[in-house]
Amino acid sequence: MSRTSRSTSAVVGAFLWVLASAFASVPAHAAPDTHRESDSHIMVMPPAPQETAASSRAMAAVSPTVSPAADYVHTTSGNPVECTSGNLCAGVWDPAVGKYKVFFLYRCAQYSLSYWNGVGQAVNNQVGAAAFFYGQNGQVLDVVLPENRPFTYDWTPVLSIRNC
Repeated sequence: MSRTSRSTSAVVGAFLWVLASAFASVPAHAAPDTHRESDSHIMVMPPAPQETAASSRAMAAVSPTVSPAADYVHTTSGNPVECTSGNLCAGVWDPAVGKYKVFFLYRCAQYSLSYWNGVGQAVNNQVGAAAFFYGQNGQVLDVVLPENRPFTYDWTPVLSIRNC
């Protein structure tokens, strides 16, 4: 591919990204069944994963973390967690305590994820900012636009998140 062709592709790609961002910044209208309180979204964690009793893996459980550090809460399956405006909220199973750990990614950064495995929840409650989920080789696995409802997500292949 020639240098001119690559440059044209980059310009077209950047234009499409800006165009998508402009539409994403328009306030979304909440669906009638979505529970919202003052620009907050309520996340409810899925059922706890099935664990094998007394496995060596369970004995050496390590709590999921993000770097740079971010605020978080622990919660059990079925309990609501409020994701306030401006946050990308991500919940992952914490085998060290047997509860979900919900991170509130507010500060604009690329967050490295450690020990994030299995299915959890996420909601992008930022104002007009897309979130990017990256895999092992830095490839974009998903782009998450601000939405009005949480979604279930398998965190196993995700190694970092950029929330802005």
